[in-house]
Order: sequence, then structure tokens, then C-alpha cells
Amino acid sequence: MNIKNNIVNYISSNNYKPMTKEELALEFNIGIKEYRDFFKILKDLEKEGLLYRTKREKYVLTSSEGLYKGTLQGNKAGFAYFIEENKSISDVFISKDSLNGGKHKDRVLIRILVDEKESRSAEGEVVKIIEESKTPIVGTYKDSKQFGFVIPDDSKYGFDIFIAKRDKNGAKNNDKVVIKLKDTVKNGKSPEGIITSVLGNKNEKGVDISSIALEFQLPYEFSNKLLEKADKVPQKVSKEEIKKRKDFRDLFTVTIDGEDAKDFDDAVSIDKKGDNYILYVHIADVAHYVAKGSALDREAYKRGNSVYLLDRVIPMLPKQLSNGICSLNPNVDRLTITCKMEINPKGKVVDYKFFESVVNSDYRLVYEKVSDILENKSDYYNDDYLNNKLRIMAELFEILKDKRKNRGSIDFNFVESKIILDENGKAVDVVKEERRVANRIIEEFMIVTNETVGAHFGYMEEPFIYRVHIEPSKEKVLQFKNIIKKFGYFLKGQDIYSKDFQKILEDVKGKPEEMLVSTLLLRSLSKAEYSLEPDIHFGLSSMFYSHFTSPIRRYPDLFIHRILKNFIHNKPNTKNIKAYLEMIDEVAHHCSITERRAEEAEYEVNDMKMAEYMEQHIGEEFEGIISSLTNFGIFVQLNNGIEGLVQYAQMKDDYYTFNQESYIVVGETRNKMYNLGQQVTVKVIDASSSRRQIDFEFIN
Repeated sequence: MNIKNNIVNYISSNNYKPMTKEELALEFNIGIKEYRDFFKILKDLEKEGLLYRTKREKYVLTSSEGLYKGTLQGNKAGFAYFIEENKSISDVFISKDSLNGGKHKDRVLIRILVDEKESRSAEGEVVKIIEESKTPIVGTYKDSKQFGFVIPDDSKYGFDIFIAKRDKNGAKNNDKVVIKLKDTVKNGKSPEGIITSVLGNKNEKGVDISSIALEFQLPYEFSNKLLEKADKVPQKVSKEEIKKRKDFRDLFTVTIDGEDAKDFDDAVSIDKKGDNYILYVHIADVAHYVAKGSALDREAYKRGNSVYLLDRVIPMLPKQLSNGICSLNPNVDRLTITCKMEINPKGKVVDYKFFESVVNSDYRLVYEKVSDILENKSDYYNDDYLNNKLRIMAELFEILKDKRKNRGSIDFNFVESKIILDENGKAVDVVKEERRVANRIIEEFMIVTNETVGAHFGYMEEPFIYRVHIEPSKEKVLQFKNIIKKFGYFLKGQDIYSKDFQKILEDVKGKPEEMLVSTLLLRSLSKAEYSLEPDIHFGLSSMFYSHFTSPIRRYPDLFIHRILKNFIHNKPNTKNIKAYLEMIDEVAHHCSITERRAEEAEYEVNDMKMAEYMEQHIGEEFEGIISSLTNFGIFVQLNNGIEGLVQYAQMKDDYYTFNQESYIVVGETRNKMYNLGQQVTVKVIDASSSRRQIDFEFIN
């Protein structure tokens, strides 16, 4: 047991009386020379929120003082909500006067002042800031003669930042800037800050998206030193390397991707052997070019994944690799790792083998054009041999899709919203983008490959990174059950399986509430993440699942490639198994964090650009459905996927409240009700790309 656990256990004991750090040092027989290290451990336990130091400088357990640790989520009005880390209590309202220097995204300890039973929501006060948010504050600079101020892009900060003339560092009026606060926020007073960098005028092309990238601390540029190393990577495959590999260059091989794709991780080949299908999935051998522990590898790990922000990609690897030698471009030799699978007519993988290989792609195909061929709409490529191969792929897709469906895999068929930008980077349209048959073929082929790789190492019980998706919490399932009852759908029994959710999706298919119920179901599920320990993938109804097929844009895939290459060559992964397991656990945790960061940044960019598009439509009316009900207002989704908020404060005909148990919004005087899925007409009364918000009002 380590010293941290010993300290916590000692302070947890019934006989413990609050002690100062010096008294604790004596109790633990800490020598004077070791005081500094011991005091640092106590400070770390404070930061972790396990211990609390009273006004008399004595240490007690946080839990014994009735304190909770978590994160503040601010509001533009100046107050905040406290979100407890373990979700053991509901969100707690923190008034502006009770923040005590805490701000949006800070980790804090709070004390409950008013219990939830006594009020509409619990109220509390911040008693300690455990850790100030390290997220850079990005905003718009407003200049005046003697000083300036910055309006944060994220309105949840609830304050503007005063900038002294000496601290504006060349910023001009309406420039997007990054600010560092000089001091802790003081209640009722605008904090003072210093501008650390200037991104450019807020109206310049791309500055708005760059500001979000900075806000989420996305590593935007590669260092010159790293780019020099990338320049030294050969851009042709050597004959010597080809001789060492399985040569699949004579196989008819294609890539199928979106029109705008620049990097190609995967290519496929297909044949038939009697009634069975032989599927080859060739994945770019990035590990050959990015050596473990190299500068390129360290940078790829730091980034964790590529990030896609509408008009740009923030890549995990420099373009010399991602768009160059690693990308499976047509008509050039490329190094790959191939998973060759034999699949029977029931969709079972009856045999498989892994190869270090070389391929030469015959076609760079596009989803839309392949879908047109398979749906008999047009034949863009005019190649009978290609068309025959595509038909075989479509056959296998149907088999694999049906097999997944029968085992209970949840198959969402969302229509995505696509934001169209003009040459100046401005949003000019938002349209629906279908997930057509070609997209689904490649998805299905990648799923079966990832399952094959995951199961291989799962059954071998080798150290590995799994993609896990645990079953949803009982609370979320109960909430989902209560909501879908309103539409006449039911989940039966206490234990819930993915097949139960899939049945709901089948029942709502083609009905007006399909999109809403699908969205609510998705919200009820847990987040998928990476893990050292194997566990179910609830959504896919799969026991062992991995991410193997995208090493150009995801670090876990690159990591798994190294494990697979060692297996192919019968080499051990490590001599120190304990350190190796700890390292895999750290990689899994880190990549889960970078993935969430990328998703949040992508959502913010989409919200901003949708709001920018709706700025052109203020005063116009639209049809939509109620997509979400909250304590502060009603969200309405339009037919193109854009979502806006009707605030209760804007609903002048009555005083409305949200009844969480029955999941309806009711007017206190007239009993007028608003339900999920209800068809409504709304008017756009405001839209702001800087606030990333769209405001509607109901048209009766």
C-alpha cells in the first residue's frame, strides 16, 4: 500500500482528530529531510479532492465535512452549476456570490447550502478551488482609448476581461485573441488579463475555427524540427522491403472514401471461394514509418487522433506521411498490414490470417458514385470488372449486416447534417447527408476486421487495447423507458440487452418520431472508450472489439499495429510485463481523453457555423419538432438538423416549468403542455455565431 493510501486510511479512522501537516509528519515518523516530499503528497491529496484543509490548517476527509468535488459549468448570467465527479448528486446551483473566485471549468469543492428537497434544485457554495482550468480563454478584443476588454467566445464564463493598455500586445479592435488571467476571479468584479496571442480580425477567413482549435488546446502546428524529420521519410517503397512481404499487388484492390478525402487508411479486395467470400482488408502500415518512441511517435501520441473541423484537418501525422507515403493512393506501391478473412454465407469468419504486405490500389472510388452504381442510378466508372466486384461486396455487406442485426447490434441510421461553406469560409447552407450503401459497405467491412483482430488477441489473452462500450446506466435506461412510453413503445424486463434497443429502432423506422427516438436512445448510451481490459461493446453486441483500421488518424490503431507485427514475426512485445501493462493502460486513458476533446471541438465548430447560417434567417419561420426539454427551455430541431432554444423567459403566455418525472413542460395557469416529438412552428428571434446559440420563439 502506498503512502497516499496510508494517509487517507489513517485520516478515515474513527480515532483520528484533525491534525496539521507537521502533526501528521510526526505521526508518520517522517524525518525533517523528507518533510518537503511528505507535504507535497498532502497537497496532491488536496488537489485530488480527497483531503480538505480547514481554516485552522488541519486536514480532514473531504467526505467527512459534507463536501463534494466536481467541476463548475458557468452561465452567461454569472452563476454556475456544479457537476459532481461521480454523479452521486444532481447538479447544484451556485449563485454569483457563492462562487468565491471559482469560474467555468474549474475543479472545486462545494458545500450544500439548500437541499434539493427544499428548493427546485440544490444550492451550494464553493469552499475551495482544487484546480483552476488550464483551458485558454479565447475571445474578441474591444478597444478604447485608455484600456480594452475581451468578451470570451464561451459565454459560460459570465464575465468580460479587463485589459490594461500595456497588456494588449498589439491587439486591435475586433481581433480574436487568447488571454491569460492575471489573478483569481473576484466576485462582482471583472478579472484582469493579459493577451498572449492575436489570431487576427474576427471576420477574417478561418479565424473563428482557429479560435475554437485554440480553445480546446488542439496542437495546431507541427514544429519545424518534426517537419524536417517527416521530410526525410522516403516517399517510395523500396524493392528490398517488398521482398520481405506478401505481395498483393496483383489483387484487384480499391479504396472507397468521401469526395474530399486526402488520406486513405484502408483498401479492400474481394473474391469468392465456392459459397464463401474471401475479404482482404489492407490497412496502411504506418508503424513501418513511425518507429516506437521516435519524435514522430511522441507527437502522434500527444495528439491522439486527427481532428476534422469543417474546412480543415488537424492531422495526427505530418502530411508527408498522412497524405503521402502512408496513404493508399491509387497506382502506387504501398506497405500495408492485411487481414485476410474467409466468411461463410451466414457471416461467420471461418478462417483468417494477418500479413505484412504490399498493395497497389487500382481505383480511388467515391462513396456517392459507388452508391449510384449499386442503386442502378448511373455507371460513372464504366468498368464491368469493377462493377462485378462491387456487387460481390454488396452481397457480403447484406450478409454481415443481417448477422449483426440478429445478434442485437444497434444500427443507427441517422441522416447527418452537412454544413456548406463558401469561398470565404462562411456557412451558406445546411443540408441532409444520407449514409448510403457504399458508406455502409466500408463500415461493415471495417467492423468485421476490427472484431477479428480484437477477438484474436482477446482469446490469446495478450496485452492489448480494446474498444469497449459498457452497458448504459440503470438511471439512463429508466429515463429512456419513461420517455418512449409517450410514443407507445416499451422496454420490458430489468436487464437490458442491445437487442432490446435494436427492436425499438426497428419499431420506429419510417415513423415521424424515428429521428427523435433514435437520438434519445443514443443519448441514453454510455460513451465508448479505450481500455486495457476486455469488455463488451454494447452497441455492436460484440465481446472483443478493437480499433485497427485507421492508423493514419488514430493512435490506438497504430499501437495495435505494433502488437500485430510482433505477433506476425513471433516477437515478444516486452520483457517487463508490469511496466508494459501500465503503459497500455496510460495510452488507452490518454487516447480516450483526446478523442473526447476532438469530438467536443467538432461539435463547437458545427454549433458555431449553424448559428452563423441562421444569422441570415432571423425573423423567418420554420417547422420542427421538440427534441429536448430542460429546466431552462425547450430545444427544437428543424428538418435540416439545426437545433435552437425556446427559453421559458420568452414564453410570455404563461409561467412554464419542466416536470422531470412525466417529462413534459406545463404552463402553471393554462396547463398548456409541450411534449417531446411534438410538431411545432418557430420563429428565429436571434442567432449568434460568437455565442454559438440559436434562439427561437413558438408561433401559436
